[in-house]
Amino acid sequence: MLKRKYKKVIFKLIRSLVDPLFKKNKKRVVLYASTGILDANLICVEAYLKAYHPEFEVIIIKGKHKLSIRNRLKALISFFTAYYLIVDHAIPRFLTNNKRKIYNVWHGIPLKTIRHFDDKRFKESFLDFESKNLNGLVCSSMLDMAVMSACFQVPPSRCILSGLPRNDLIFQGQLEWYEDAQEALLIEQLQGRKLVSWMPTYRGSWHENNEITGFSEPNECQLLDFLKANNAVLGVRPHKFSRLQPFPLLEAEGLLLDLKEYNVTNTVLKHTNILITDYSSVWLDYSIISSNICLYLYDAQLYDGERGMIYPLNTVFPGDISYDFNHLLMALNQSMASMGNNSPKGSALFFKYRDNNNTKRFVEAILDEKNS
Repeated sequence: MLKRKYKKVIFKLIRSLVDPLFKKNKKRVVLYASTGILDANLICVEAYLKAYHPEFEVIIIKGKHKLSIRNRLKALISFFTAYYLIVDHAIPRFLTNNKRKIYNVWHGIPLKTIRHFDDKRFKESFLDFESKNLNGLVCSSMLDMAVMSACFQVPPSRCILSGLPRNDLIFQGQLEWYEDAQEALLIEQLQGRKLVSWMPTYRGSWHENNEITGFSEPNECQLLDFLKANNAVLGVRPHKFSRLQPFPLLEAEGLLLDLKEYNVTNTVLKHTNILITDYSSVWLDYSIISSNICLYLYDAQLYDGERGMIYPLNTVFPGDISYDFNHLLMALNQSMASMGNNSPKGSALFFKYRDNNNTKRFVEAILDEKNS
């Protein structure tokens, strides 16, 4: 407790006495991944800036990484001198938006309660600090703007209605300003087989790294038969705050792909034929290009008591929801049978734009001289 108390005092002193001493460079942008993993939204912002705004120095800093004293000092100088700070989760506690601009690209359209809607998981001082120091917050639609404004307690005028940068990556074809070097590897691993992706969210708190166990051994046997019958493979991608159960039968048959090594989820979605997920908003991203989505809420009663939902899933999800494996297997067979016959759009409730210009809109908005 004393250590935490001292940290607060030190951060306050740095915010009020040290940071103001440094001149902010309007051509310097720091992209900060507080969880230690660079989110696809930040990856897109970095690539776009380097392609179309080479006059800017773009610096990436990842939290939760042990650095030498020299590199730690270098990172601090970068923080103190950058005019633009773009985060994907939390603002460093030793910085404010005094003489700089701070933006949050978040990491998805929230379906679960977050921030002020989930205040039992956060300290009031943290929530207030974040709200006070945000100059801009990315959002995807008018409804999403209203929700994000309420969750972060910032006025709608500070919400940037650009669409999520990462959704530029799910359309077929290459972007002029971005190429995922891992995409060719994924195509090679698939070997012409269909990809069924299992992408659940985490359970418990973010630091527990809980194992997600959605399938029993008999379930795995039935999955094996389904994949064999449809020339398909199961790709498993855990949330960065969790780990997934092993699938020894599928692995032994060569029908399992470990997708956690792929840095960009939306590259995987681009090549996914059927998506299985749960309470994660990843299905919203995927809904722009496909309606082959199976929502599998095998632990609904337990999860409902753990996290609240902003939207009732049965009202916003455009299909049937599976609460047990038998229903899921029926949904998988239906999706496989209807493949190629759907016309996805992405709901207008969640998407104002359905194109690959989200990153452009976001970056150009924050670089607009009127906002700087």
